[in-house]
Amino acid sequence: MARTTSCRDLNRPDGTVVKRIMQAKVSGDVKASGQTGVSGNASARILEAARAIATREGVGKITIQAVAREARLSKGGVLYNFPTKQALLCGLMDQMLSEHRKIMTRLPEQHPVRTLRGHLETVLQSQDTCDDLSMAILAAAASDPRLLDPLRADLTGDLERILTDTRDAEAAMIVVLAIQGLRFQRLLDLPDGGADVKKRVIARLRTMIDELE
Repeated sequence: MARTTSCRDLNRPDGTVVKRIMQAKVSGDVKASGQTGVSGNASARILEAARAIATREGVGKITIQAVAREARLSKGGVLYNFPTKQALLCGLMDQMLSEHRKIMTRLPEQHPVRTLRGHLETVLQSQDTCDDLSMAILAAAASDPRLLDPLRADLTGDLERILTDTRDAEAAMIVVLAIQGLRFQRLLDLPDGGADVKKRVIARLRTMIDELE
């Protein structure tokens, strides 16, 4: 019977294997491999292999076969955890969301608008590989918008916290939109006014965040 998964419930970076799927069917490669199951811990290894390929050769070189070689697994072993390249990109997005949460935990608990500062620091600390992966996910989402469902869910919860943690919801929303603008300026390599202007803009955003209560 074909294995199916949901973008929201894909394998998490901690290796948990969830069996529901986004109407993506495993091809005959899994059966051909003679492999009916792979340890859930392999999912983290597979994601690490995909990121290594993206760093070394570019996101365009991420394929199921290439990831299998990099992770030293059979193609069927990769397909058991991630039935399609789209599913693999979903797993990578889950991993990036997890990394965002780790950045958040390093911020002072007492900060009045900790969630908002966390979003700014995530943009500032993102690496070129993460930006490339984000662009690949956005490109894939053009044909299947459900790929972005985990991101939408996370942002919805964060936005609720941001707007309720301050008495100036309008100013907080302006900062949110500015941070999103910074993210897409970087992803799309748009003009940023130069390094000096950008540095001052970031300093102003930090000040605005600190003044929100």
